[in-house]
Amino acid sequence: MFKGFGRPKKKSVLEDNELTTGIVQHPVTGVWQTWISFTGHDIQCITAHKNRDEANQVAKQIASAWSEGKYKTQEEVTAFIQSLPTDAVIDPLPQNIVVQLSQQALSAKK
Repeated sequence: MFKGFGRPKKKSVLEDNELTTGIVQHPVTGVWQTWISFTGHDIQCITAHKNRDEANQVAKQIASAWSEGKYKTQEEVTAFIQSLPTDAVIDPLPQNIVVQLSQQALSAKK
C-alpha cells in the first residue's frame, strides 16, 4: 500500500470562512508580496508590488472583502484573487519566512 510522502496535514486553527492576510518583503527581490492563509499553516503569496503602500492597500482590500462576506464559493474567491492588481513577479518565499508568517497568523488567533 502506498502511503505517500510528506507530513500529515495540520489541523486548521482558523474558523470556517476565516482568513488572515498580510504583506511581506521578499528577502532577495525586495518586492512586497501580499499573502493569505485559510488555516494559519498555509501561507500563499497572491500579489506582488514594487511599492509597500500598494501591497498594504491590496491586503486591506482582501481583509475588507472577506469580512464583508462578499465571496462564498471557491470560484468567487478565485475570481476575486485573480482580479487583484499586481505589478511584479510573485517569488516563492524561503521556508523560514513562511514559518514566521505562520507563527504570526497563529499567534494573532490567540
